[in-house]
Amino acid sequence: MTNPDAPLMSGAGAQSDVATSADARLTPGSHTAAVNGNRLHYEVRGSGPVLLFPSPGWGPSIAYLMPQPALEAHCTVVYFDTRHSGESSGPEDPTQYTLAHFVADIEGLRQHLGGQRVFLAGHSAGGQQVLAYAIEHSADLLGVIAIDAIAAPDELRRKELVAAIERRRTHPFYASRPGFLDAGLAIVTGADSTPRSTTEVLDAIGPFYFHDPELAADVMPTLDVDETVNGYANASGFQGDDVLADLHRITVPTLVVVGDDDFICDPVSQAARIHLRIAGSTLAVIEDSGHVPWAEQPARFHAAVDAWLAASTTALA
Repeated sequence: MTNPDAPLMSGAGAQSDVATSADARLTPGSHTAAVNGNRLHYEVRGSGPVLLFPSPGWGPSIAYLMPQPALEAHCTVVYFDTRHSGESSGPEDPTQYTLAHFVADIEGLRQHLGGQRVFLAGHSAGGQQVLAYAIEHSADLLGVIAIDAIAAPDELRRKELVAAIERRRTHPFYASRPGFLDAGLAIVTGADSTPRSTTEVLDAIGPFYFHDPELAADVMPTLDVDETVNGYANASGFQGDDVLADLHRITVPTLVVVGDDDFICDPVSQAARIHLRIAGSTLAVIEDSGHVPWAEQPARFHAAVDAWLAASTTALA
């Protein structure tokens, strides 16, 4: 974390954007922006229309999201660490990490970068952020990409989550580790409420996030989780909002991407219902993939996103 009292600068070679032009603020590389009293760190890659891509909000930095070749081939992608995550600062107040705060930060960064209409992309809880933003700000958007997004943490989601874990029971990875699956299931369902750090939880359930559980050892360490903001987000009830009822208010082109074996933001309770409620949206189900499709099935993920962005950016010309 950066020092809240330090100059507006973060990261090796990061540029302070306080007194720079909008064009300079979108030059490739690392930058910081003053947004809603915080310093948000962001990384610019690619070229084309601007696309904002927040980290999930509950602690991981943008490190695990980059690179995204399909996005960067069509857009100037602005990956940004949400408040108190990665290299961004944030208030030491657990009430300041609600979904509304994250939506306000997206708007603040959009204004900082010139106030033009932008694309949004978000993964998991970042997907919920961009959906919530689009509900209120469709007029400011070119389109939305919701990747394995959470929209409704309800009973159907819990049912699908448990079913997805149970389907893993015959997988050789779990069969060779007696007790591993049941221990993880108890943590996920709350049957085991033993206090644990985020790292300990991810060690226990990380393989569940993948169709190929062996990938957890490579991907999970890239999350770079801030434990403090994880506690703040939980205290604020972040990820507890149900946005399904308002998704019909999204009026821009929307791509809903989901791994067919995602246990945490599954195709049935999340992606299918998001797709159903956003008129004209496109649903792309990535086969043989869990929660992180660009890492598990990069070619299939790239093809789906590339095709949608190619059509969407061409329509802007």
